[in-house]
Amino acid sequence: MMDQSQIDFEAMKLAVGLAKDLSVQLLTLSSALIGLTVVLSKDVMRVHNRREMLLVFSVMGGFLLSIVCGLYALMRLTGSLAPVGQPAKLTLDAARGGATWQIGAFGVTTALFTVYSFIAIVTFWRERNRAPAPAAPVPTPPPAAEAETG
Repeated sequence: MMDQSQIDFEAMKLAVGLAKDLSVQLLTLSSALIGLTVVLSKDVMRVHNRREMLLVFSVMGGFLLSIVCGLYALMRLTGSLAPVGQPAKLTLDAARGGATWQIGAFGVTTALFTVYSFIAIVTFWRERNRAPAPAAPVPTPPPAAEAETG
């Protein structure tokens, strides 16, 4: 049977593993959503006004901030597990700030991305369903009179 200190240690090991997994998943999703933002802005919605461009750069910057904070949190977590010249201390306190910022940045930026995606898809749908203007008939030139050669 395990005593309370062993239970606490196992729970902390599980918490550290879950925190690492969450951070890695958010890093992966942030990277993928940056790529999807580029595709939406380049291929789906080709023309942007100022507000839309600000939204695109906000989305890309927010996901980049989430990535940086996630890397920082993972580095702090690793540093707390293997400190230089000190005994290892299994705790989440060192990575808590970076992880909080990563999750917050990801959440806010995902909301902005959702707004931009909706705008891009609606704009694309409207342009695609817009009836093309009837083409004016191209006049054909009258047949040229052949010059007599003599």
